[in-house]
Amino acid sequence: MPGCRLPAIAGLSLTLAVSLAATDTAAEAAGTASLAETKPGAVSLGTEATARSTLPRTTRSRMPLADKSAFRMKPARLKAGSDGVAGVSSDAGDLSVPQAFGRAKAPYTTARVAVAKRGQSDTRARTPVTSYPYRATGKVYARFGQDWFVCTASLVKKGVLITAGHCVFHYGEKQDGWADEVLWVPANEDKDGGVYGTWEWEDAYVLTPYFDGTDTCAQTGVVCNNDLATIVLKTKDGRHVGETVGWYDYAWNGYSYKRFKPFGNTVVQITQLGYPAAFDEGYQMIRTDAVGWFTKDGKLKNTQIGSAQTGGSSGGPWLVNLGARPKIDASEASLGRKTRQAVIGVTSYGSNTVGFNRQGASYFGRNTEFPKPNYGGYGAGNIGKLMQDTCTAHASHC
Repeated sequence: MPGCRLPAIAGLSLTLAVSLAATDTAAEAAGTASLAETKPGAVSLGTEATARSTLPRTTRSRMPLADKSAFRMKPARLKAGSDGVAGVSSDAGDLSVPQAFGRAKAPYTTARVAVAKRGQSDTRARTPVTSYPYRATGKVYARFGQDWFVCTASLVKKGVLITAGHCVFHYGEKQDGWADEVLWVPANEDKDGGVYGTWEWEDAYVLTPYFDGTDTCAQTGVVCNNDLATIVLKTKDGRHVGETVGWYDYAWNGYSYKRFKPFGNTVVQITQLGYPAAFDEGYQMIRTDAVGWFTKDGKLKNTQIGSAQTGGSSGGPWLVNLGARPKIDASEASLGRKTRQAVIGVTSYGSNTVGFNRQGASYFGRNTEFPKPNYGGYGAGNIGKLMQDTCTAHASHC
């Protein structure tokens, strides 16, 4: 099995922030480094239920509806064992979705994206992995010298992937840090890849502080402000892969994050996609849904979640509002605020303690190295600068 490019840390000591409003005043670092600049030329449902000829035509619900006062209960701690021993039914067997927490006590749900029992898989609604939005995420194979490593990446433009910097670059090694070869398999499903084929890189970018080893990090090259990279993909027959599989938006500066008093800090609901090697031999896409929290320790900004994913998930997207947008009756329901599906981070690091089950990501947005609110219309901070430089040099891929 190939190696896994996921930095691990023994414990997480970042302090929890209660707001994202801190102002950055430090000078901006040089920008981004490109691969092309430093290495020119590299490049069933079981038995059927009784059928009905027609279904009732109604939208009425039996859900009790309460006024707002019913939601003003004070937060309370549920002490372990106070309600008896925790348990779970086993009727569903291994088809149930695990809702869990590790020793870090951060709640999450981690499950395979592919269905446990296949139904009629000839429609978009029934084929998750090879359908959008999932298929805009894929498995990365990166070769450093003679050694191959695995990561995850997702499309944020028709020909541009977002991933973790460490997936394609050795932190701080400048011109010598680049991978020698990178392949991407969208919607990878088994050892032979996926239905959308394999795509080769053409170019790649990392941010300059990560390139030269001056980034703000908790440990050298681990838990950093700017562990991000873009990968520009070659076309096939003049066509970009995103024109077939689609791509995601990306967002910055705490899009969909919210200060929520019961949690005591700024939180965000995240869906993490990845190809962790410890799950299904790394060939199946894995989904984790978790409440993430913003962290800040001095000049270091990150987001963390509870997750059971492991090495191989590095670079996988952290998305808000993942899924097909429903059609709603606006007089009866609201999707809420900041409802666009978007990538707001990528998996950057995990713990070296099995079962601790927490991961982190560099915060997308303004930080001490990249303080500007807008980089050429591509967004704020690190992600804005990275996308600006990538798309300026490769406009046809964006």
